[in-house]
Amino acid sequence: MEPSIAPARVVKVLGRVGARGLLTAVRVELLKFPRIQMLRSVKGPVRLGDIIHIEEALEDVWRPM
Repeated sequence: MEPSIAPARVVKVLGRVGARGLLTAVRVELLKFPRIQMLRSVKGPVRLGDIIHIEEALEDVWRPM
């Protein structure tokens, strides 16, 4: 089974994380479900408003029954 890939927009850049500052912590909102926001660590340059593709995004979302 292939992982689900969901596009997401960067809403806020929180700062560098990791031992050497290699990753950037960002808050993203899923384009398919705009009310869902997640915190992610991104490798590489990223700016506010960028569209990134997140693997396994829908499995990480907790939905109440």
